[in-house]
Amino acid sequence: MSCDKLQPMQYSQGTFPDVVTNLGDVNSVDDDYNSTIPAFGDVMPLLFSSKRGGRSDFNFVKESLTYSFDRRSGAFSFDNKPYWGLDVVQEQTPIGWAADKVNSNGNELGPYIKSYERDLIKDGMNRHYAEYLLLFASDRTGNLDIYLTHNYQNNPTNTSSVSGSSGPLNNKQFVEPVPLSFLNSTADDGYPTFDKSNGSIYFTSNRAGSFDIYKATLPTIAPAELQSKLPTLGDVAIEKVAGLSSTADDKCPFILDNILVFTSNRPGGLGGYDLYYSKWDGSRWSVPVNFGPTVNTASDEYRPILTGQPDYTNQLMLFSSNRPGGKGGFDLYMVGVPK
Repeated sequence: MSCDKLQPMQYSQGTFPDVVTNLGDVNSVDDDYNSTIPAFGDVMPLLFSSKRGGRSDFNFVKESLTYSFDRRSGAFSFDNKPYWGLDVVQEQTPIGWAADKVNSNGNELGPYIKSYERDLIKDGMNRHYAEYLLLFASDRTGNLDIYLTHNYQNNPTNTSSVSGSSGPLNNKQFVEPVPLSFLNSTADDGYPTFDKSNGSIYFTSNRAGSFDIYKATLPTIAPAELQSKLPTLGDVAIEKVAGLSSTADDKCPFILDNILVFTSNRPGGLGGYDLYYSKWDGSRWSVPVNFGPTVNTASDEYRPILTGQPDYTNQLMLFSSNRPGGKGGFDLYMVGVPK
């Protein structure tokens, strides 16, 4: 028996490293950015935009990231080759199908995905396992517009089979993307994200000149009807969020619980686009705070997303950057930030 196995379990919680770390083999020599992760455990499906393979446009690519901490030493580790147990295969395979469905000859950017099972519908009755709502932006018809696709089933089937053209999992294909007309304009609109209550969608647009952060207040919609009701909405109140916007470009909002993160090239940063965060106090967003030199550089930092895990003392932030030392162009990075 090794000495390690005799050591007591000293750590009930892990800590994500507070030093920015390149995601390694997840990245390519081409541009990789604009990622999203649905709410999962320590094996996370990562959907992001990439020009890998020498593409001239961005397409969505699916990879996986797994992380863990040693409860004896507290050491953190990660890689992109997780153990693919049957449950992981069943739940995550359709996310790759989503990429296949939405990719076009245009640029696909800013994916935002929610799991019906984990994020939206938690009634414990009909399990919407391996079913997802995906919002994204594409310039396939000219300017950037926001689209929706999903593989929701009114009467969900199980996912006990992963092989065969008629297996239950293979039936969970995504529908053709449809534009969310109430969010779109004749300018560029992208990077949609729901607030904590799913009652509003925040997004970025340059409809007034520079890129600002906007909020669309939704009518009351049951989570099981989002995929059918959102494309039909017409007169929705949309406002620029003055407290988050500046005279510069403010882009890529992402909300987790009461924290909003975004990127901006506003004055006072470290150079190029920097990452900022703001906290919701119940009535308004706080003045945005720069993440500082532990995260930002003189290069561009772009599209931050957060994932919170209860077994960790802090939360994981993923983002993209073209800082020196990467594989080429924009790479994906991770860092632990305070909850």
